[in-house]
Amino acid sequence: TSFFTSAQRTRECQARALCRGACELLNLPLDTSVTALTAVLRFYAARRERECENGTSTNDAVVHHASVSPEIVVPSAIYLACKLEESVTRVADVVNTTHLLVTTGAEDAGLAKITLTSRANVRMKDEDARELAEGLELAGYDASAADDGVIVGALYYEYKDRILELEQDVLRAMDYELNTEQPHKFMFHIVHAIGGGEALACAASAALLNMMFDTDDLLLTTDAPTLAAAAVHLSSIILKCEGELKTVDERKWYEILGFDFEKMAIVNERFLNETSDNT
Repeated sequence: TSFFTSAQRTRECQARALCRGACELLNLPLDTSVTALTAVLRFYAARRERECENGTSTNDAVVHHASVSPEIVVPSAIYLACKLEESVTRVADVVNTTHLLVTTGAEDAGLAKITLTSRANVRMKDEDARELAEGLELAGYDASAADDGVIVGALYYEYKDRILELEQDVLRAMDYELNTEQPHKFMFHIVHAIGGGEALACAASAALLNMMFDTDDLLLTTDAPTLAAAAVHLSSIILKCEGELKTVDERKWYEILGFDFEKMAIVNERFLNETSDNT
């Protein structure tokens, strides 16, 4: 379903922002980032459907429950994507990257703090917390001042367990489909086929990323080729190079390649409208 209540839209907007920031900070390849985003969106789409069925879609306490907080869903999806796309990344790096973004942000990387309506509420077991406090006290440290923002030890293993447990739920939401269509691959082929240059390819790549990460479930509701074509068309207008692209008998490139212009226009309209609403 593409229906969102206000609470659901807020949750997914936060999840997309966290996913994008974490993928960027981890320096993940495009295909891994898209697979991670797809996993996040599919998880929440399945969750939305259940919430609508049981009448809890407008209940903030249910929608923003700690068990489905982006703080735990996003790292689970990213780690799964890293395995599916063979991007070597440690669980510890994924955990600490997302933790950094929701606590302080990463100023050095130009990434602001991402405020979440709900946190994952992951805590150490009482015994582990007591042992940590006693160890810090014996070492002469103030336990309250010893937190440097890095998740290690028993708390890290709590996060890791939650992430790996949730991975099965993410896979079920994806119907165990392990291959994700990559819109960027279509986009680069389109630019090459219509005689576009490097500037158009770069602009379309950026536009495509923004479309996927900044627009409600556009990645799930639009086929990858149409999404790619819409990004190319929008970028050609912005760069004012549309007239330089391939035509045959006054037919535009998208007609020659068999794309549905109305579908492309709908994609661009949704993207531009939502971008305008968020500024």
